Amino acid sequence: MTQDLPGTLVVLSGPSGVGKTTVAQRLIDLGGYVRSVSVTTRARRNGEVDGRDYRFISRDEFENLKQAGELVESAEVHGNWYGTPKEPLRNALRDHKAFLLVIDVHGGMQVRGKGYNSLLVFLAPPDLKELARRLANRATESNEQQTVRLKRVEMEMEQAKAIYNHIVINEDLGACVTEVHNLVLAHRQKLQRMKEQGQALYPGLEMKE
Repeated sequence: MTQDLPGTLVVLSGPSGVGKTTVAQRLIDLGGYVRSVSVTTRARRNGEVDGRDYRFISRDEFENLKQAGELVESAEVHGNWYGTPKEPLRNALRDHKAFLLVIDVHGGMQVRGKGYNSLLVFLAPPDLKELARRLANRATESNEQQTVRLKRVEMEMEQAKAIYNHIVINEDLGACVTEVHNLVLAHRQKLQRMKEQGQALYPGLEMKE
């Protein structure tokens, strides 16, 4: 049973329009997964719920978390800070859950090598034409913004090849979710073997296992 296996941090990245949010939700629907809720210093927008969409905190609170080393990763975007607090991750690991962190490649680079024994998965589109179609259908950005995003894809792909454990093509949603879930299961089984050998699973999180 998966609840008997060690929990793990799963980083899910990919270009805009590739389906990260949908894949993450499908994984959560399977059970055994927890979605990370980031902290941010920006103001809450209409319709957003504190604790569901983000945890909205002051700049002083954010700085305190950062100085205490209590952020898995952080980034400044348009003058506001965003980050992933460690304590919800620790709680998920104690509960034998897979903690889903949906972030960009830059965030993935911060996570890599921190001693969390995390699994980094990059979702890629079948091709750029398909990604352009998805962005156009989403209709949340101007043509100019879509063009900028598409230009970033090739750079992100090259970075992901060097940093991420796996690159999964999201051509068929069901097949993609199954592949990612199987990768997570295999990783948790690997952690179980490490645990049986007496190895520390999350030395970078300063927690009792």
